[in-house]
Amino acid sequence: MSASDQPATKSKGLTLSPLRNEFDIAPGTVHGGSLKVTNSTKKTMKVNLTAEEFSVINSQYDYAFSQVSDVTKWVSFENSEINLSAGETMKVKYTIGVPLAAEPGGYYLSLFATTNTQSQTDNSVNSQQRVASLLYITVSGKVTRVGKLVSLSSPTMVSGKTNWSVLLQNTGTTHYRSRYNVQIVNLFSNEIEASSQGDALVLPGSLRLINSNLPLPKLPGIYKAIYTIGLGDTPARVEIRYIVYITPLLVLALVLSILALYFWISHRHNKKLKNKAN
Repeated sequence: MSASDQPATKSKGLTLSPLRNEFDIAPGTVHGGSLKVTNSTKKTMKVNLTAEEFSVINSQYDYAFSQVSDVTKWVSFENSEINLSAGETMKVKYTIGVPLAAEPGGYYLSLFATTNTQSQTDNSVNSQQRVASLLYITVSGKVTRVGKLVSLSSPTMVSGKTNWSVLLQNTGTTHYRSRYNVQIVNLFSNEIEASSQGDALVLPGSLRLINSNLPLPKLPGIYKAIYTIGLGDTPARVEIRYIVYITPLLVLALVLSILALYFWISHRHNKKLKNKAN
């Protein structure tokens, strides 16, 4: 399953919300939550609710899920099996009971709603659909959010839509939200010509690669790109790069000019050779 913080929550008529919740829970306490499960099909469906622990397996944040985990035992559903009529939405309550001995830090669970789809011909089971809601739980106490900027990739020559990227690391004990922004600044007037911003969750013990569109100024020229990257409890990192922005029309004009110059030089050269031959 691929991650951009938010897994798909709709699959052939089965819908689950919210996409994600973040909870701070003290050891030895119970926290309550709820899910909305919707059947958008024209048939009754039976839905099972389960919890699995999840982690990320690469910097692109693909998920791995595990049913065998003590952390999944923290979750209990008011109803773990529900029947939904066609078009019905049901609110299902759940509780998260954190043991008193739980270590402070981040714990990550996915709440799954699962149903079986039957074929219309022989009424046999055809496929299983699962939709998920992610829980980012911080067990309170002495926790750390230690972010590090590992690398930043910024384009130098830009002629159209392009991306920049940053690789972040979290060596702390719980997740942090990296809020980042990019400003394209005029070298002469120091005015901001374009900007963009975003955010991403970075789990502890992981590297996360963030790709985003580079904001572009209106006019061609040389600009300063100022990247401000949030790193949890670590002070935000500010990086400056320089970009040369050339519009597609300017690129075309340069190519035509080079071609014209080439043909003009070739014509002059051929004319000189012809004159010498005469």
